[in-house]
Amino acid sequence: MTLPVEAPVAARWKELVLICSKCMKRQDRKELRRELRKQLEGEGRKDIRVVACGCLDLCPRHGVTVARSSELAARLPALHVLDNGDDSGALLRWLDGG
Repeated sequence: MTLPVEAPVAARWKELVLICSKCMKRQDRKELRRELRKQLEGEGRKDIRVVACGCLDLCPRHGVTVARSSELAARLPALHVLDNGDDSGALLRWLDGG
């Protein structure tokens, strides 16, 4: 069976942020993804898509593992940990390069 050829469609976003759902659950930070999305929406930022994903194989004891697509595509992919003491604003500053 051959699949039909589909024309590529441009995504509305330029950056993808992955947040480990297992970490969010274990650290009782289930609202983290929603908070970040609301902050981005409040700033009119539609260029960043935030999704919860499965385990990223970096399991911090006191934080949530996050990754961004631009860094995962690099030669040396990087994962980051958002400490439990940090709010979603710290994650937003990281995305903005600060």
